[in-house]
Amino acid sequence: MAVDDILHTSQHPLLHSSGAHANNKKKNINFVSLAKWVLKFTMWIVFLAWVALFFVIPTDFGSELYFDWIGATSESPFGYTGSMLLLYSAPIIIIALLAVPYLLISGEDRLQLQEKKTPRFRLWTFPVLVDGPLGVVSAAELIGMILFIVFVVWDGYFYTAVVLRTIPDDIPKEQCCFILINLGHRIGTIGLYCLAFLFLPVARGSVLLRLIDIPFEQAIRYHVWLGHFTMLLFTLHGLLFVIAWTIEGTLLQEMLQWVDLGISHFPGVISLVAGLMMWMTSLYPVRKKKFELFYYTHQLYLIFIVFLALHVGGFIFCISAGGIFLFILDRFLRFCQSRKTVDIISIKCLPCGTMELMLSKPANLRYNALSFIFLQVQELSWLQWHPFSVSSSPLDGKYHLSILIKVIGEWTEKLRGNILNSSRVDLHLRPQTKITASVEGPYGHELPYHLMYENLILVAGGVGISPFLAILSDILHRTREGKPCLPRNILIVWAVKRSNELPLLSTNDMELICPFFSNKLNLEIHIFVTRESQPPLRVKYTRLRTLLLLCLTTATCQFWLVQEIICGLDYMLSHLH
Repeated sequence: MAVDDILHTSQHPLLHSSGAHANNKKKNINFVSLAKWVLKFTMWIVFLAWVALFFVIPTDFGSELYFDWIGATSESPFGYTGSMLLLYSAPIIIIALLAVPYLLISGEDRLQLQEKKTPRFRLWTFPVLVDGPLGVVSAAELIGMILFIVFVVWDGYFYTAVVLRTIPDDIPKEQCCFILINLGHRIGTIGLYCLAFLFLPVARGSVLLRLIDIPFEQAIRYHVWLGHFTMLLFTLHGLLFVIAWTIEGTLLQEMLQWVDLGISHFPGVISLVAGLMMWMTSLYPVRKKKFELFYYTHQLYLIFIVFLALHVGGFIFCISAGGIFLFILDRFLRFCQSRKTVDIISIKCLPCGTMELMLSKPANLRYNALSFIFLQVQELSWLQWHPFSVSSSPLDGKYHLSILIKVIGEWTEKLRGNILNSSRVDLHLRPQTKITASVEGPYGHELPYHLMYENLILVAGGVGISPFLAILSDILHRTREGKPCLPRNILIVWAVKRSNELPLLSTNDMELICPFFSNKLNLEIHIFVTRESQPPLRVKYTRLRTLLLLCLTTATCQFWLVQEIICGLDYMLSHLH
């Protein structure tokens, strides 16, 4: 009994401590899950109530609730403007504020890799429309589009019914403008409702996009769709007023009218003209051929917003102020991030007209292999920021990242010219051209989706191989270091126009990253050259050298023999004119 007592007293504290630690850990997990559920439930309630507001307000019941709300809250220090701000803009801002702790709590869980992923139906990724003017449309996007169309038809129906009820039975012909002006007011209101959503998809670092796990580059299409529809409504709104004023014979006087309180017409004219300029230059044929014209014209959104607020007044502008506020906040944070310049560590100009830039990585920039960044070169333009996929893995180095830039436009031509000028030795001892680069980002998927599947098929064309080089490098590093990584079979299908693009693949030294990885990873690369039937001798040697380098990734080849052949090819290439 004495021995049992000794064992009991010596072992019980250890067991008690271990059990307490497990219980505490379980309690923490339960608390985190409960907190996430409460935050998510609250955000859904606020969002559904906000969306329902736009459906209910046009009805008679909604109008009664609206006036009751204004009467109950207009006595606050902020007056009527504060009432409208709380009603229309506060909900989306509340959702954004709640999304911050939700993302912080769930950040660790979202990065956990699952051992097995069972196929399941997902609305966000299941394609419904493939061939059409809108591109590939998922089930969730189609549902959202249908709901939005229903919302516009619903509001249009009720607003038109209100106008028709106010028309006298025997309306004189000269008073037809009464109908036009009232319809113009209602259509303008629907346009303001659309404007409440317009700026949400273009807030690149928005917590709302992170909350629903939609990358910025995918969400931009919603901005395009909403932009076309919103400008169509605003154009119809202005056109109805112009027709009514023309009938009355007061077109010029009404267009130049500007009052201190209420609706001012002249700011509305300025806002509509700025919006039309942005709309016309954003159409696909113009944007494709004259991208810089589209880009610079789109900066008129400042004039569009400011004069729209002056046109409708602060009271009505609060309808769409929430989304615009989040966009302006995002622009401010991006401006603060991009003020710092980065060093260009190394530059490599490849024969195919592609440049490989290695940049110093800002300390606060955390990216993964699926990320892309925006690059600005101040010597070329202070306004232009161009997106480039990273071609390096964060495991390649803590203090640098790499991108591939193909010279295909005016901006890239100037960049290559500046790089070549800065690398030349000036015989007259004049100062060399300085290149000042800034980086903004990263953007793209935050979750490493490429690590969650055993089989990967990567299809690329030309310089589009850039993100796949980062993915491949990331997988090889993880395979070498024994980090969580599910991919075991990788198929790369790469199409290039000419053989001189093949060296792009050699920018990723797979054998150096992870030697003899073929026993853990099955890598297969299919390359198609589409615009050459008989490549020149130098290109043949280059292509053969690249293919032999790929042979080094297999376990069946004779490494010493392949390396000897590569050395011979290098000698022939160096002496080939």
